[in-house]
Amino acid sequence: MAMIEVKNVAKSFDGLSVLKGISFEVNKGEVVCLIGPSGSGKSTMLRCINLLEDIDEGSIVVLGQDISNISDINGFRSKVGMVFQQFNLFSNMNVIGNCTIAQKRVLKIDEETAKKKAMMHLEHVGMADFANAFPSTLSGGQKQRVAIARALCMDPEILLFDEPTSALDPEMVDEVLNVMKDLSAQDMTMLVVTHEMGFARDVADKIVFMDGGVVTEQGSPAEIFNNPKNERTRQFLKRVL
Repeated sequence: MAMIEVKNVAKSFDGLSVLKGISFEVNKGEVVCLIGPSGSGKSTMLRCINLLEDIDEGSIVVLGQDISNISDINGFRSKVGMVFQQFNLFSNMNVIGNCTIAQKRVLKIDEETAKKKAMMHLEHVGMADFANAFPSTLSGGQKQRVAIARALCMDPEILLFDEPTSALDPEMVDEVLNVMKDLSAQDMTMLVVTHEMGFARDVADKIVFMDGGVVTEQGSPAEIFNNPKNERTRQFLKRVL
């Protein structure tokens, strides 16, 4: 079952074409990695799926609904969680507050239930001991694990990750990737923009390679990494592997 269907999506900023007829699908329980050079449109594609940008042409169907017809954006985002490169935690709230505010405001969950659920997910990502800490006291890897817990608190059906490790020191990358591997083992549907080729090769069900605003190639990790058909894909992988 397709959870995300992207068909011929185009997007321009100030006359500059960033997405040029992008098409791919993410099925239930799949991990799909968007890879490619910087500036190829990967993050813009993710932002379009989460209604942070409007598309110019084509269609995006998420959970069976064309997102151009969505009226309850907060309700939609509770089902389609997003984990950002720069964490986007609320600096004026402690960790538990970051993980309960949307539960209370969007899902209308009471304080006690919201805290219980937050602690369960903080435990899951190894951050339960930091429930009362403020983001300014946490490392990058810890902030990102809190951001993942916060997204999980909304009981999402899909998680979008926008380069979740690119702002981290190298030694902190693994702690975030390990959480993501655990989620994939639990059949969480995930669309991940990443430069972590080891993660893409080991965890993804499907790789979508983007360059210059187009999908030049897509397939299984074995197909893309071992036998890329497109010359641009070959050049990119040769450089990053």
